[in-house]
Amino acid sequence: MSLLSEVRRRALLKGLLGGSKPWMILGLVAWTFRALQWALRPAPPTVYQEKLGLGESLILRHQPAPPTRRQRRKSRRTEKRLKRRSDRADRRA
Repeated sequence: MSLLSEVRRRALLKGLLGGSKPWMILGLVAWTFRALQWALRPAPPTVYQEKLGLGESLILRHQPAPPTRRQRRKSRRTEKRLKRRSDRADRRA
């Protein structure tokens, strides 16, 4: 935990809830500093930008991630289990 977050936490407990004026002032300074950090953070970079013409539309799709090794192994096991069950059912019939 950073020093600033520790000061904010203590200021909340001792200043706001405990009634200590010095902690209240220190907390106000710490929270103001944190708010300025948040407000002045850089904007995320633009990946793609283009104007759309009249009647044009844009479709965004999310492609699912390829299956992990665990998922592939699990599906193979399930297929084997289903095949064995169907083979047993065929032998009984």
